[in-house]
Amino acid sequence: MRKLMPILLGGLLIMGCATTTEATREQMTHEYIIEYPSIEKDKLFERSMQWIANNFQSAKQVLEYTDKEAGKIVGNGTTDLKAEKALIGVDLHFTLNIDIKDEKIRYRFINLWYNIGEISTHMPPYQKWHRPARIKFDNIISNMKAHTLIDDDF
Repeated sequence: MRKLMPILLGGLLIMGCATTTEATREQMTHEYIIEYPSIEKDKLFERSMQWIANNFQSAKQVLEYTDKEAGKIVGNGTTDLKAEKALIGVDLHFTLNIDIKDEKIRYRFINLWYNIGEISTHMPPYQKWHRPARIKFDNIISNMKAHTLIDDDF
């Protein structure tokens, strides 16, 4: 029975997706460009790295790539997600690309996938998955923005 559980859960998930509306390209694109007036690239980079260190259990495990000169940070994250009208939630995994310039940052959530038991799959291209994911990403960006705006020079 334990071996059948992931298969049954996967089947329920697929059946639930079969009757939903396909997400538009815009709904599946989770990109944010945030303006930070009067904050230089180096300061934005440092504050972004601090946010990651403060909000993930281990920044060393999360970070895949950093380049201060180029203003690039690439990391992996996980959040819980429940599709609209779904009976169960999943762990949604993503790659977060952060591109930094003077006075602005672009955040992109890409490579979305999840696990159910031993089954791993890309996030389906349906609105009922991407709308709740967007809410999760909105909250992450809101938290990052609030932290980045704090001038905590001691």
